[in-house]
Amino acid sequence: MNHCLYCGKETTNPKYCSRSCAAQATNRLYPKRKKRSYFCQKCGTRVPPRRKYCDSCNPHRVDWDTVTLGDLQNKRSYQVNSRVRELARRAYSRSERPLRCAVCGYDKHVDICHIHSISSFSSSATIGEINSLQNLVVLCPNCHWEFDNGLFSL
Repeated sequence: MNHCLYCGKETTNPKYCSRSCAAQATNRLYPKRKKRSYFCQKCGTRVPPRRKYCDSCNPHRVDWDTVTLGDLQNKRSYQVNSRVRELARRAYSRSERPLRCAVCGYDKHVDICHIHSISSFSSSATIGEINSLQNLVVLCPNCHWEFDNGLFSL
Protein backbone atom coordinates (compact mmCIF):
# COMPACT_ATOMS: atom_id res chain seq x y z
CA MET A 1 0.00 0.00 0.00
CA ASN A 2 1.27 3.50 -0.90
CA HIS A 3 1.09 6.67 1.19
CA CYS A 4 -0.06 10.08 -0.09
CA LEU A 5 2.90 12.42 -0.52
CA TYR A 6 0.85 15.37 0.76
CA CYS A 7 -1.27 14.15 3.69
CA GLY A 8 0.22 10.69 4.41
CA LYS A 9 -3.00 8.64 4.11
CA GLU A 10 -2.84 5.15 2.66
CA THR A 11 -3.84 5.03 -0.99
CA THR A 12 -3.79 2.76 -3.99
CA ASN A 13 -2.49 5.60 -6.14
CA PRO A 14 1.32 5.73 -6.27
CA LYS A 15 1.56 9.46 -5.29
CA TYR A 16 -1.60 11.18 -3.96
CA CYS A 17 -4.86 10.07 -2.38
CA SER A 18 -7.03 12.62 -4.22
CA ARG A 19 -6.98 15.43 -6.75
CA SER A 20 -7.22 17.89 -3.88
CA CYS A 21 -3.96 16.68 -2.31
CA ALA A 22 -2.25 16.69 -5.73
CA ALA A 23 -3.39 20.29 -6.40
CA GLN A 24 -2.31 21.52 -2.95
CA ALA A 25 1.12 19.91 -3.33
CA THR A 26 1.58 21.42 -6.81
CA ASN A 27 0.48 24.89 -5.60
CA ARG A 28 3.07 24.80 -2.81
CA LEU A 29 5.84 23.79 -5.20
CA TYR A 30 4.87 26.37 -7.86
CA PRO A 31 3.14 29.39 -6.28
CA LYS A 32 1.24 31.94 -8.42
CA ARG A 33 2.97 35.05 -9.65
CA LYS A 34 2.64 38.11 -7.49
CA LYS A 35 1.00 41.17 -9.06
CA ARG A 36 3.41 43.91 -9.97
CA SER A 37 2.99 47.34 -8.42
CA TYR A 38 3.24 50.44 -10.59
CA PHE A 39 4.45 53.83 -9.38
CA CYS A 40 4.47 57.35 -10.84
CA GLN A 41 7.82 58.19 -12.45
CA LYS A 42 7.75 61.76 -11.10
CA CYS A 43 6.37 61.60 -7.55
CA GLY A 44 6.46 57.88 -6.73
CA THR A 45 2.79 57.43 -5.78
CA ARG A 46 1.02 54.21 -6.70
CA VAL A 47 -0.77 54.29 -10.06
CA PRO A 48 -3.09 51.84 -11.90
CA PRO A 49 -1.39 49.11 -13.97
CA ARG A 50 0.63 50.12 -17.02
CA ARG A 51 0.53 53.86 -16.35
CA LYS A 52 3.64 56.01 -16.06
CA TYR A 53 2.22 59.02 -14.22
CA CYS A 54 -0.43 59.80 -11.62
CA ASP A 55 -3.22 62.23 -12.57
CA SER A 56 -1.51 65.24 -11.00
CA CYS A 57 1.88 64.59 -12.72
CA ASN A 58 0.54 63.61 -16.16
CA PRO A 59 1.81 66.20 -18.68
CA HIS A 60 -1.00 65.36 -21.14
CA ARG A 61 -3.87 65.87 -18.67
CA VAL A 62 -6.10 68.83 -19.52
CA ASP A 63 -8.19 70.76 -16.99
CA TRP A 64 -11.23 71.34 -19.20
CA ASP A 65 -12.84 73.81 -16.77
CA THR A 66 -10.11 76.37 -17.54
CA VAL A 67 -9.93 75.92 -21.34
CA THR A 68 -11.80 78.63 -23.23
CA LEU A 69 -14.21 78.02 -26.07
CA GLY A 70 -11.97 80.07 -28.39
CA ASP A 71 -8.96 77.85 -27.63
CA LEU A 72 -11.02 74.76 -28.39
CA GLN A 73 -12.35 76.25 -31.63
CA ASN A 74 -8.82 77.13 -32.77
CA LYS A 75 -7.58 73.56 -32.22
CA ARG A 76 -10.48 71.80 -33.94
CA SER A 77 -11.67 72.50 -37.44
CA TYR A 78 -14.43 69.88 -37.67
CA GLN A 79 -17.35 69.42 -35.24
CA VAL A 80 -15.99 71.90 -32.75
CA ASN A 81 -18.88 71.64 -30.30
CA SER A 82 -18.84 67.83 -30.12
CA ARG A 83 -16.08 67.99 -27.48
CA VAL A 84 -18.12 70.48 -25.43
CA ARG A 85 -21.17 68.18 -25.58
CA GLU A 86 -19.06 65.17 -24.61
CA LEU A 87 -17.67 67.06 -21.62
CA ALA A 88 -21.23 68.12 -20.70
CA ARG A 89 -22.33 64.47 -20.58
CA ARG A 90 -19.33 63.65 -18.40
CA ALA A 91 -20.00 66.57 -16.04
CA TYR A 92 -23.67 65.61 -15.68
CA SER A 93 -22.87 61.94 -15.01
CA ARG A 94 -20.45 62.96 -12.23
CA SER A 95 -23.19 65.02 -10.55
CA GLU A 96 -25.27 61.87 -9.86
CA ARG A 97 -28.47 63.66 -10.83
CA PRO A 98 -31.25 61.43 -12.21
CA LEU A 99 -31.25 60.60 -15.92
CA ARG A 100 -34.93 61.35 -16.49
CA CYS A 101 -36.51 63.85 -18.87
CA ALA A 102 -37.20 67.10 -17.01
CA VAL A 103 -40.46 67.63 -18.94
CA CYS A 104 -42.17 64.26 -19.42
CA GLY A 105 -40.19 61.91 -17.12
CA TYR A 106 -39.09 59.47 -19.86
CA ASP A 107 -35.95 57.56 -18.80
CA LYS A 108 -35.13 55.00 -21.52
CA HIS A 109 -33.07 57.28 -23.77
CA VAL A 110 -32.21 60.84 -22.80
CA ASP A 111 -29.99 63.67 -24.02
CA ILE A 112 -27.98 66.10 -21.93
CA CYS A 113 -28.64 69.48 -23.52
CA HIS A 114 -27.63 73.05 -22.85
CA ILE A 115 -30.31 75.56 -21.77
CA HIS A 116 -28.26 78.39 -23.30
CA SER A 117 -26.74 77.12 -26.56
CA ILE A 118 -22.99 76.77 -26.96
CA SER A 119 -23.02 79.33 -29.78
CA SER A 120 -24.56 81.96 -27.47
CA PHE A 121 -21.36 82.06 -25.38
CA SER A 122 -18.43 84.26 -26.31
CA SER A 123 -15.09 82.75 -27.31
CA SER A 124 -13.62 83.85 -23.94
CA ALA A 125 -16.10 81.72 -21.96
CA THR A 126 -14.57 78.68 -20.29
CA ILE A 127 -15.84 75.15 -20.84
CA GLY A 128 -16.62 75.04 -17.11
CA GLU A 129 -19.02 77.98 -17.50
CA ILE A 130 -20.72 76.47 -20.55
CA ASN A 131 -21.11 73.06 -18.91
CA SER A 132 -22.15 74.28 -15.47
CA LEU A 133 -24.97 72.23 -13.98
CA GLN A 134 -27.22 75.31 -14.05
CA ASN A 135 -26.92 75.32 -17.86
CA LEU A 136 -27.52 71.56 -18.36
CA VAL A 137 -30.87 69.78 -18.47
CA VAL A 138 -31.92 66.21 -19.28
CA LEU A 139 -34.50 65.84 -22.05
CA CYS A 140 -35.84 62.92 -24.06
CA PRO A 141 -35.27 63.16 -27.84
CA ASN A 142 -38.82 64.45 -28.49
CA CYS A 143 -38.70 67.15 -25.83
CA HIS A 144 -35.17 68.06 -26.94
CA TRP A 145 -36.39 68.67 -30.50
CA GLU A 146 -39.33 70.71 -29.22
CA PHE A 147 -37.00 72.77 -27.00
CA ASP A 148 -34.53 73.40 -29.86
CA ASN A 149 -37.38 74.49 -32.18
CA GLY A 150 -38.91 76.90 -29.67
CA LEU A 151 -42.12 75.01 -28.84
CA PHE A 152 -41.45 75.49 -25.11
CA SER A 153 -38.81 77.11 -22.91
CA LEU A 154 -37.23 76.20 -19.61
